[in-house]
Amino acid sequence: MRAFNIFAFLFLAVLISNSHGGVNIFLNISCVEFNATLSTPIYETPKAAMRECVEQDSCIGFKKTSEYGYQTLRGLTGYVINEASEDNYLWDQTGGEIFPNQPNELEYAIFFAIFKNGNECPLRFAVDGTLCRGNTAISKDICDTFPSYMVPQWDGTTCFVVQKQTILNQWA
Repeated sequence: MRAFNIFAFLFLAVLISNSHGGVNIFLNISCVEFNATLSTPIYETPKAAMRECVEQDSCIGFKKTSEYGYQTLRGLTGYVINEASEDNYLWDQTGGEIFPNQPNELEYAIFFAIFKNGNECPLRFAVDGTLCRGNTAISKDICDTFPSYMVPQWDGTTCFVVQKQTILNQWA
């Protein structure tokens, strides 16, 4: 039912950017507010923000922040439904790959944006046994924003989430 509610509010459009001879796809996701950090500077067009995003290792997309202003986003941890939210663009990192048991297309795209670095753990996390251990900058509030399928756990001082391959094995 939750998946239906999410998609009842979402409108996905696609913006395409060419960079270094490749095609980069940005999904325009409405009614969703990303838990991510806005970067500076402010760009005047979506195309300029897209170009900058594909040049940044940590960029996961961009957001329209004023009538003629766009800022890149980095450090995605999750999202919340916000019906008034518009003009959020998520860089599609899925490569078109799908898994039979993935929750839905939005969760799948967000998952790959969280693990954009290609490692077993998100940015600012390190492998700790079968889990990922967050660094000291990951507070309980931030830890709680990770999607439930990542099983975020706060032990009083540190945030832990499951590793990427553990989740992909569940979705296979």
